[in-house]
Amino acid sequence: MNGTIGCNCSIADDKFCHITSFSLTANRLSGNIPGYLAKFTGLTYLSLESNQFSGVVPPELSKLASLEILILSSNNLVGTLPEALAQIKNLTDLVLRNINLNETIPEEAWSVGTTLDLTFNKLVGELPRDTILREFTFLSGNMLTGTVPESFIQSNQYL
Repeated sequence: MNGTIGCNCSIADDKFCHITSFSLTANRLSGNIPGYLAKFTGLTYLSLESNQFSGVVPPELSKLASLEILILSSNNLVGTLPEALAQIKNLTDLVLRNINLNETIPEEAWSVGTTLDLTFNKLVGELPRDTILREFTFLSGNMLTGTVPESFIQSNQYL
């Protein structure tokens, strides 16, 4: 099995080590992504990329207030992007590429700090009219409509 688990023993004033990073990339794991992962409240990095998980993105993951990077790409998930997930304050990288997300992109997702990767899903709707101020935004392979705002082109040096 491929994977890494990172711990930090200096979080809070207790005598326990806290799991801060959890990666089980490319292991052919199946079933639903367990919502109880939200109990690892010290997580800053979670990657379950390239497995065979099914079901929805667990809304419980939105309880991971310290989470900075979430990668669930290349799984067999369905449904929508939970709004609460996109509201995690510290989230800098949200990578949900190729997991069969549908409907619209929640407004909160546009505030992700550095990387928003929602490529190769079944998302619909228009890009926001406001400036998108992040380094990387990947949206190809969806069914988005409308005009790319000038502010997006000006703020993205990698277009």
